[in-house]
Amino acid sequence: MKKKSKSTWCIFSCVFILVLAAMPSCKKHAKLPDENDETIHAVKFKIKDFEAIVTPLKRQSSNAKRATLNGAASEDHLLYHWTFDNSNTVPEVALDEAVLIDYDDGKTNYDFLGGWPTSGKAINFKGGKEILVKIPTTGIHSLGNWTFDVNSSSTGPRALLVSYSLDKGSSFSVLSDTVKYPPDLSLSAKFPVSASLGGISIGNSKELWLKISLFAGNRDGGVGYSPTTGTFKMDNLMIYGQVNPAALPSKFYYHVFDAKSKAMVKSGVLNSQETFDVELPNGTYYLSLIAKNSTLPLIMAEAVDFEHFYTTNAFSEQSAELFAGRDTFEVKGELERVLNLNRIYSEVKLSFTDSEDLSVIDSIQVKQLHPAFHYYPFMTHSNDQVDESVLTVVPHFTAADQSFAFNQFMGYYLDNKAIRYQFRVFKDGQLLRTFELGSEIRNNVQIQFKGKLLETANGNLGFQVVKNEQWDDHIVIEY
Repeated sequence: MKKKSKSTWCIFSCVFILVLAAMPSCKKHAKLPDENDETIHAVKFKIKDFEAIVTPLKRQSSNAKRATLNGAASEDHLLYHWTFDNSNTVPEVALDEAVLIDYDDGKTNYDFLGGWPTSGKAINFKGGKEILVKIPTTGIHSLGNWTFDVNSSSTGPRALLVSYSLDKGSSFSVLSDTVKYPPDLSLSAKFPVSASLGGISIGNSKELWLKISLFAGNRDGGVGYSPTTGTFKMDNLMIYGQVNPAALPSKFYYHVFDAKSKAMVKSGVLNSQETFDVELPNGTYYLSLIAKNSTLPLIMAEAVDFEHFYTTNAFSEQSAELFAGRDTFEVKGELERVLNLNRIYSEVKLSFTDSEDLSVIDSIQVKQLHPAFHYYPFMTHSNDQVDESVLTVVPHFTAADQSFAFNQFMGYYLDNKAIRYQFRVFKDGQLLRTFELGSEIRNNVQIQFKGKLLETANGNLGFQVVKNEQWDDHIVIEY
């Protein structure tokens, strides 16, 4: 009897140990509903009014078109943009992140000084002879304009020549005649340079190298040229062109959560398309779908759990358009769902009524003074996080168009939320004036501030504010 009891206890102990060993594994790899039965079904999602939603994502917004320089096709996109304001060569806009700026056979020991506007930075080369900007050509259908601002130290170059290479520097083709600095250019002023890239046939080339060759130029009796100690400064580097449709940075981000456990069970990123499939076992689920057009990825919470799952967007992205949709559905077999996407941003426009010429304004810096907005698909949360990024607008005002616009990421709200901005206006690289504007809006609203940028009446700008609560209509707010 005693021997039998001891045997039974041993068997029980072994089973107990095996159960304990299995428990962590079961907890770590939680099964979906009916997953053990392998009852997996295809769930097809279709975007309602797909063309109406995706078309805005694939075209350049009107305010971005106004930022193109003379000679750039209106359908050109801003493919690359460097402001150098963060004291590095990471572009603020990039079709492909694999870009490089170097000089004189691969040197990268450049530094960063005050740029244009002076509150920002510019890249600075000491003793440079050839500056190279190297970009991948993947995704580029055709090229438009290449623009940048330059100046030099008293002993630096006063002339340059721009050229390009499609064979990684084995040979270069000249883009224009030698560009010479104006004789009266001061050391603090900027000299805008523009070259057309429209005649370049990319073909099968993997990279485009753009070269700036530096020369002494006409010194006009001034300080002599020093090729070793003279410095060359460059800022606001932009490359325009058209993108292959297949490479357009319009993406759908989807996340599927199990309704019972609230665990995320499926997620992915797709090129924008009318329909897509997700395979799921029987059960009830929540879906979040977010569409974004941008070379920059969607900003999401680090911990993707149901309650705290959110997305937001950097304020410095002037033209980013985001749409979102939510769905709750039960899977019992093959299923098709039609999704509605809503605009989760608003458009902020400034229209100036000054009688004087505003083309002297070279840039306007915009900083949001309200907390950054977040989109929570399934929960209601508030936050006080601040987005310190600054939007730099190069408006290129004309007599016919003295306005600019930018997109404000809002998330999804039923009630109005406060917005407020600080505007810093620069002329010839110098701060001209600072002012603030604000109102209250929610997502899917167009708001326009209308008033004078420079002229003042008894010191009162008197901006008028106009709101368009229905995006298809047009309402103006004067200020």
